[in-house]
Amino acid sequence: MSAIERTFFTLYVLCGPVTWLLVAYLVAIGRERMNKLRRNRDALPDPAPLVTILIPAKDEGSRIRDCVQDVLKQTYPSFEVIAINDRSTDDTGAILDTFATSQDVLTISEDTRQHDQERRGSAATQSPHPVRVVHIRELPAGWLGKCHALDHGATHARGEWLFFVDSDVRLKPDALSRMAATSIAREYDALSILTTIETHTFIEKLMLPLLAGTWMTMFQGDQTNEDSEPEKALANGQAFLIRRSAYEKVGGHAAVKDRIVEDVELMRTLKKAGCRTRFLAGRELAATRMHTNLPQMFNGWARIFAGTARGRVWPMGLAVGFLLLGVLSLAPAVVRGCHTGEWATIFATGPHGSHQFTPWSVTFWQHGVYWAAAAAIHWLLMTIVAAFVWRWSGNRPWYALLLPIGVVLEIVILVYAIRKAFSGKIDWRGSAVDLRQTSRVSDRPTV
Repeated sequence: MSAIERTFFTLYVLCGPVTWLLVAYLVAIGRERMNKLRRNRDALPDPAPLVTILIPAKDEGSRIRDCVQDVLKQTYPSFEVIAINDRSTDDTGAILDTFATSQDVLTISEDTRQHDQERRGSAATQSPHPVRVVHIRELPAGWLGKCHALDHGATHARGEWLFFVDSDVRLKPDALSRMAATSIAREYDALSILTTIETHTFIEKLMLPLLAGTWMTMFQGDQTNEDSEPEKALANGQAFLIRRSAYEKVGGHAAVKDRIVEDVELMRTLKKAGCRTRFLAGRELAATRMHTNLPQMFNGWARIFAGTARGRVWPMGLAVGFLLLGVLSLAPAVVRGCHTGEWATIFATGPHGSHQFTPWSVTFWQHGVYWAAAAAIHWLLMTIVAAFVWRWSGNRPWYALLLPIGVVLEIVILVYAIRKAFSGKIDWRGSAVDLRQTSRVSDRPTV
């Protein structure tokens, strides 16, 4: 082995097999931090505190009925439901109205905030109904739609806890009970969960678990559970339980009214304020179908990556670098290891056409087998880690065999997110958002 080849081989081993050993260790530690809901079965207090479940919906006519029906099947003994129809142009509002009696249907606009506060003050004397519906007609300046919808919904809440549920989520009957029991018993102020990623098409099955796993790794989602790390927190707005006193302490959704990842920023705000936050695995409690095609994935994950990074480019740049060096470096290693000129001499021709096996030490170091061996270990390690990621997302682990293909697409999505971060322009559900005009984000993205 020449000195140049030895250098390249050493760099490959460090970037490939060694890096994936470290990744496997970090993934195992992170999973352990996030597995408390499965291990612990805390009991609810008696009586259980009232929980207000808030469901924002904008043009979700095809899914909102199933979501509300699942919410109403919760086994938790004391809850109310507030559904917010946020300027929908389809039949979302009409569907929601079927869950409520006529006197429960409210029409709210931005000029009625004082009225909201007065209603909230007298809410404790009213009898709770299964579903109350809030219709929002206009979006005030400076707000994003989901933040505004949840802010208005919260002003009508009676509960000691607020449970935010996205309209595309399917909850299991014991979801709220399990989350509330854990939060109350362990004195958490906020608890969000990772749900099953429901996938139907090939591109969903290939990409969504990979993108979600990359996001979790990039931003160290498990560190949300470390009280000593106030700057590190993630959340999933699909299922997000917050103690009402903590929510009001930080100013609620008004504090993150212009954030394109309002769930993450709200959890970060709570943690910085000294609240106890947790982000746990909850695959058995809920399922969500996110993006169904590549254009949706490009726009959706550009928003998630760039928003979570607060417009900074370097986290996404590091992710691209890792994927290039840690995953796609496998390709040149395989090519080198399988080079025909190297493998042709592994078997030496003996007398009368027989074959004599070359000694292992000579074969390994003189005929390039070390490249093939390192590549095999590299592929095995990253495939095993990826298989666990797919399994934890509720999908079939064998899609991890296609990891290199998915990574190529993911790099393109990350580059697209970097481009969006540089421009500052993000499109989200019909709203154009400028990352550079939101607070806590620098005027220009930094590399």
